[in-house]
Amino acid sequence: MKKNGTNTKLIIAYGNPYRNDDGVGHYIASEIQKWADKEKIDEITIITAYQLDIDMTEDISLAKTVFFLDAHIEEYSPELVINKIEAKKSNGFTTHVFTPSDLIALVNQLYNKDPSAMLISVPGYDFDMGEELTPETRKQADRATEKLKHFLTKSH
Repeated sequence: MKKNGTNTKLIIAYGNPYRNDDGVGHYIASEIQKWADKEKIDEITIITAYQLDIDMTEDISLAKTVFFLDAHIEEYSPELVINKIEAKKSNGFTTHVFTPSDLIALVNQLYNKDPSAMLISVPGYDFDMGEELTPETRKQADRATEKLKHFLTKSH
């Protein structure tokens, strides 16, 4: 999902939608897209991907605010995690493994831009092959969707 134009709010949802709960970012992005269409909010760009990629830096450089949506294993935290992202190049910085912090650092370096960025991460319980979210993850995803709507309209 991606809209064209000079939008100020960028959502990057990543994960594998064919690995059950790993697709939670895509689920939230889809829900936000439906909501934005219904509410006629058009300053939102949505990108869905399997992983973060260097090609996303240009889109990030054009955004005022960036929201990264992903899953994390329940052992990390059984709760929804929302963190502000700071530009920080990791030690393992390669073109095969990017973190949100790596991408923001690259945008700083390449475009001299520093968009506000936030990671919204939902606990996942089942990462086997399939396309269904577990009930626990769906419940947290719906909470994340509501929080993201709030963030998106706060500066609307």
